[in-house]
Amino acid sequence: MAHRALALALTLAASSALAAPPKAPAAKAAAPKAAAKAAPAAKAASAKAAAPAKAKPAGPFKAIPFAYEAKTLKNGLRVVLVPYDSPGLVAVYTLMRVGSRNEVEAGRSGYAHFFEHMMFRGTKTHSGEDYNATVTRLGLDTNAFTSTDHTIYHLYGPSSALPTILEYEADRFANLDYPEDQFKTEAGAIRGEYDKSAANPLLKMEERMNETAFDKHTYRHTTLGYLADIDAMKDGYKYSREFFGRYYTPDNATLFIVGDFDKKHALELIEKDYGSWKGKMKALPIPVEPKQKEARRAHVGWDNPTLPYLWMTWKVPGAADLKSAAVMTVLNAYLYGPTSPLYQDLVLGRSLCEELDSTWDNQRDPTLFGPLAKVKKLEDVPVVETAVLMAMGELSAGKVDKARLDAVRSNLKYSAALALDKPDRTAVTMALETSLTGDLEYENKLFTQIEKLQPADLVAFAKRQFVESGRTTVTLSQGAGPKEPEAPAPAPKATKAPKAAGAKPAVKAQKKGGAK
Repeated sequence: MAHRALALALTLAASSALAAPPKAPAAKAAAPKAAAKAAPAAKAASAKAAAPAKAKPAGPFKAIPFAYEAKTLKNGLRVVLVPYDSPGLVAVYTLMRVGSRNEVEAGRSGYAHFFEHMMFRGTKTHSGEDYNATVTRLGLDTNAFTSTDHTIYHLYGPSSALPTILEYEADRFANLDYPEDQFKTEAGAIRGEYDKSAANPLLKMEERMNETAFDKHTYRHTTLGYLADIDAMKDGYKYSREFFGRYYTPDNATLFIVGDFDKKHALELIEKDYGSWKGKMKALPIPVEPKQKEARRAHVGWDNPTLPYLWMTWKVPGAADLKSAAVMTVLNAYLYGPTSPLYQDLVLGRSLCEELDSTWDNQRDPTLFGPLAKVKKLEDVPVVETAVLMAMGELSAGKVDKARLDAVRSNLKYSAALALDKPDRTAVTMALETSLTGDLEYENKLFTQIEKLQPADLVAFAKRQFVESGRTTVTLSQGAGPKEPEAPAPAPKATKAPKAAGAKPAVKAQKKGGAK
């Protein structure tokens, strides 16, 4: 479950002080009659001058307000240059739009994450040891991460290192080289990473949620992949080269440079270093997930002591549906954030839950939306489930707190603004948001939609998406699972189209056991 940091530094324009005009030469005294006649006009003019100027209406909020230059090389590589006031510092991020979503073939999950590791193994020109020694000598922070929809590689450090960064990065993306023995060694390391992650009950819960909620789409497996596939990976050397050639191509990459650098010189270096990178992406089609027709439920038994977990989700649209993405961005905090009635009731009020978190993250394809609750007692899990259903039902029935909607919207805007406080946080935000649809302006367009949202938009979305047939519920506890709610709160039924404003609510809120 990824959580994205939105970042941006607020820039205040300095106000210039107006110098007092020079004094005019003294004029001859005017005739009393003329002066009297001129007095009202002078008084009016003076009053007009003294009146405060009307404030100009503020322009639309831009989550990414920095001016940038985008250029596409002949081989298809897209380059985005973002000057940032960070003297002596620069961030270089490479977005590859390939993640576990692209692992279509049976028995081949985990390869997108695998290449996050292998990309540091080096080339014939610069070995892995040379790469590590160089970034350490130059004082660079370097790493990578993989998700369902992307893999992102990043370096951050002194601007003086930019020529070396670009040379080494271009070389490893175009000429990655690793023998079979190195491949097998890394496959073993990935198995170790899986075992370490599997010690956390949330990994097993995520695996069960994905497998229960999805039938065909590749979101059915996690980014780490199936354990059986990881165990078989040591024999997949030949396939790994095919996967690399299929997706690690210049036309599937976007290079972001953010910070203190000379644009002209940077472009010259990029043309020189990346111009020889060859290849065209040959992505395999992603299976379309069929519509879910009935609610689903599963339980994970955990051998060791743990507090019970409850995870409830509903099927929702992917990132290309901008308005829905805007609604979900707001509902994430509105329904499950610390100011929400649910959180106030379950965590702070009745203290049934130790934690209550949203789990939705914007993704390329239709995904899951809902809360994850860490419940204090197993017998309270049905009570918490009922409370969540009550809250979803009340929203679908038309209950929206406009003041809190506005507060959530304002918090989202200022969080986005205040988080972009460094070049690398700006770069990662732009890379993450671009990964969704390929649009460099996605984040700005998303916030344009957020600014337009009205309570009716939230209600219409809830009626359409938060239906019982689209719900998947997974629980985890030591030993046997919790009981299902004896009288669960009614959830809205699927309708062909949302009802017009003012229509009777589709759900009647249940009074017992629900959040107030």
